[in-house]
Amino acid sequence: MRCLVTGANGFVGATLCRKLLERGDKVRGMVRITSDLSLLEGVPIERFVGTLDDSSSLLEATKGIDTVYHTAAAVTDWGTLDFFRRVNVFGTRRLIDASVQNGVTRFVLVSSVAVHSFIGAQDMDENAPQLPTPFPYCQSKREAEALVMDYHHQRKFGVTIVRPGDVYGPGDRVSLLKMAGMLEKGSMALIGGGKTMGAFTYVENLADGLILAGTVPHAIGETYVITDGIKLTWREYFDKLTSALGVPPPRFSVNPRLAYAAAAILEFIYRRFRIQTRPPITRYLIAHLWKDFQFGIEKARRELGYKPRIAIDEAIQRTAEWYIRVVRGKES
Repeated sequence: MRCLVTGANGFVGATLCRKLLERGDKVRGMVRITSDLSLLEGVPIERFVGTLDDSSSLLEATKGIDTVYHTAAAVTDWGTLDFFRRVNVFGTRRLIDASVQNGVTRFVLVSSVAVHSFIGAQDMDENAPQLPTPFPYCQSKREAEALVMDYHHQRKFGVTIVRPGDVYGPGDRVSLLKMAGMLEKGSMALIGGGKTMGAFTYVENLADGLILAGTVPHAIGETYVITDGIKLTWREYFDKLTSALGVPPPRFSVNPRLAYAAAAILEFIYRRFRIQTRPPITRYLIAHLWKDFQFGIEKARRELGYKPRIAIDEAIQRTAEWYIRVVRGKES
């Protein structure tokens, strides 16, 4: 199988590239000219320099490809709707247009469980509510999903959508680096005591789910939630992570209502004075941690044969070992 992975240098993309190579697939990884390629060191893929803004580069990237795994996206809790749409919606449209033109047969969109409202529930599934949201990231992912499903229905194009949960694991150079640094300094606070459940998704388990979504014939036209299929609170997660890192667990807790109000004030100030950096906390972050946000994976188990291979304790141990080796190793 000849596969294109967009965002191949990223946390999820690099893991997926390695998994595809292990299967014996031929892999082309699309990266930007400014991309940090450290996660692809020693990974023998064909590297292609291109961007979602450039239709001509996408036509080149999709030539001779059977399956596209679209992992590239704007993934952050801060930004304008125009920014998120430019990458997550318009970029996806250019990529899927190029894929159709070049005869690609399967297209896997990596979306997010964030398309579902932070309503506070457990055992949600692919049919969970998608209520109006003030968060542009969530809205852009919903629009991207609608876009690719329209291509499936109108053009009979082989699309599958995967909604991962809170992805963690070795190679996470964004959230893990920030969180682990705060945990080491003792400055990490829990929201509401960390009693709510998250949608934890180990990156290798996710990669396995993505490959199933791109290869199982009856997955075409379907949407799947992919998580570790467990019930775990944020406090329990951080207790496991800090134990593996050898640092004390978070000692402080913040009232979610006060945190949300503080985040709203900070966001107003940052917008009012056009501050380009991300505020220290955002309403998205607080809303995400405020209430239970946990999903079942029964559909993926039943239709894809998906079964998370790496259990939570081993997954966190691998994550901590990577951080200690790569981050602490550089500092010593």
